[in-house]
Amino acid sequence: MSRLAVRAEGLTKTYRIRHPDAPRLRDYLADPRRARMRKRSLQIDALRDVTFDVPEGEVFGIIGRNGAGKSTLLKILSRITTPSSGHAMLRGHVASLLEVGTGFHPELTGRENVYLNGTLLGMSARDIAGVFDEICEFAGIGSYIDTPIKRYSSGMQLRLAFAVAAHLAADTMVIDEVLAVGDAEFQAKCTRAMSDAAGRGRTTLFVSHNMAAVEHLCTQAILLEHGQVVAIGTASDIVRLYLERVSAGLASGLEYVAPPKRAHRSPVVITRAEVAGANGGPPVQGEGLVLTLDIEARQAVAGLQLSVAMNTMDGTLVATLCSADVRAEWSVAPGAHRLTARLCAQALLPRALSLSLRLMRHWGTEVFDNVPGALAVTMQERDVLGTGVPLLPDRGIMWMDANYRIESVGQG
Repeated sequence: MSRLAVRAEGLTKTYRIRHPDAPRLRDYLADPRRARMRKRSLQIDALRDVTFDVPEGEVFGIIGRNGAGKSTLLKILSRITTPSSGHAMLRGHVASLLEVGTGFHPELTGRENVYLNGTLLGMSARDIAGVFDEICEFAGIGSYIDTPIKRYSSGMQLRLAFAVAAHLAADTMVIDEVLAVGDAEFQAKCTRAMSDAAGRGRTTLFVSHNMAAVEHLCTQAILLEHGQVVAIGTASDIVRLYLERVSAGLASGLEYVAPPKRAHRSPVVITRAEVAGANGGPPVQGEGLVLTLDIEARQAVAGLQLSVAMNTMDGTLVATLCSADVRAEWSVAPGAHRLTARLCAQALLPRALSLSLRLMRHWGTEVFDNVPGALAVTMQERDVLGTGVPLLPDRGIMWMDANYRIESVGQG
């Protein structure tokens, strides 16, 4: 029987946040006694009594919707934060990749950061030098290795960070949704690297909204919902359960509201998003989609762009749209703004899809806010072509128009 690499027992994490009706200074000035009687804070459980074991050498998936507690769980397991109650045990050294830039010093070069990370994991300079060329080749950043990290794009930082985590001497890798930032070629390399690491006995904790990747890579998985464990089992069973619950809740998936506990120091963030049909009603086959975002700018931002990634519920990418494709960029002043996008989605078939939203600048080299799987949408069935035969999901993801002709070519 394999040794346990990870054990979590009764993990609970409680945050205290400002109450929406908490009194302000003017309330104390107007009526001090009444202001003191109002609630000033409330408690939110990001995790509640989470318990599971991960055997050594296993790739273990952690899935759930936004706000389910996945990132909080990984931060506890990575020893970045402590639980309010319960305890977690991880065997050996842990390499964490929770967000772009984690563990890097922006003023140091890529080379210096590789040696810094290796030293923190207890490796000698000779050991690090032995895998340094492999790290550089995997990351594919070439001559930029001696450039300060602060000059790297988010994609370059991600490639180097994963290369470091995959090649240095860590017993357990903890990987959050950050792989969604990479391109298709890099994601394929990461998938192979995680499979190879598992074959060498390294344990991996993997969080992703890409259900195809979870099912392919992971042997076991856990489903979280509202900070609690819904189920633990084989990856295929947990993915199937997750997709069933997502499909059942699609009506509420047409709207996204940023959780009140969400801490974000970015200059501009998404506070609310909504998707509807072209005429404001439910999404219907043969019509487009209208996406509405409420955003909050904490400071002036120039060159703001919106990216929308559309995926099937198993994580297959359908399309990625960027406002910069049609030269749509905005300069926003501090305050609240509303952004509207009309998507030409007339060809979509009635299949469940998710929309991931990203506010960024310079084609994604600077990302302000990223909300994977923020919205879920299914186009309602309709006899779009007027043939009496509806276009159903068994026809694929989208329908394509075509012109047909037949002519006699004769004999002899």
